[in-house]
Amino acid sequence: MHSLNRTWHALWRFIAGSSSSDNRNADIRVRERNEPGYNGIAESEHFDGRWLAALCEPIFEQVHVAQRNSELARQEALRKDRRAKRRSLTLLLKLLNQTQRQEFREFRHFHVVGGRTGNRYRIHVGSISNIDVLHRNGTVRHRLCVQPTGDVPTYDVMAAQLLYLQDPDTELRFLRKANVHPARIENYTF
Repeated sequence: MHSLNRTWHALWRFIAGSSSSDNRNADIRVRERNEPGYNGIAESEHFDGRWLAALCEPIFEQVHVAQRNSELARQEALRKDRRAKRRSLTLLLKLLNQTQRQEFREFRHFHVVGGRTGNRYRIHVGSISNIDVLHRNGTVRHRLCVQPTGDVPTYDVMAAQLLYLQDPDTELRFLRKANVHPARIENYTF
């Protein structure tokens, strides 16, 4: 413990600007172990905090630069995400026919007729359990969930689902891979 105390005092002398390790700086008064109120910390009689501010200024500057860089990176990621969503929405709207496009704008979903089975599907905005398989009267039989791995924009997922369901060669394969969920309670007819 005594060697730790000497190290602590040497550090204080270094911070206070003392050049000699055996001389005590006149501005620093160190309480000895046997003095009342000793807590192992040097006290400065002329402490004004300027040396601490000068010591911490580069650290604060580095923290400020890191925060600024982090915020710039976050803003750039948001811009890229918005750009990807805009491009994927543009692609989806190009793939939809006029009726589907109008339905999508009004209700945020569109209907697709299966290429092989002739089933009617309703694709909602989203990428999880967003495909309703419809009865002939328009009520929901069940829902399908098929999504790609990775971070794919929602409208790109919907475009892929549209293309798979419309194509006679891929519809059945798509249906085999899909997870089937029961219809939502609000879609049941009583």
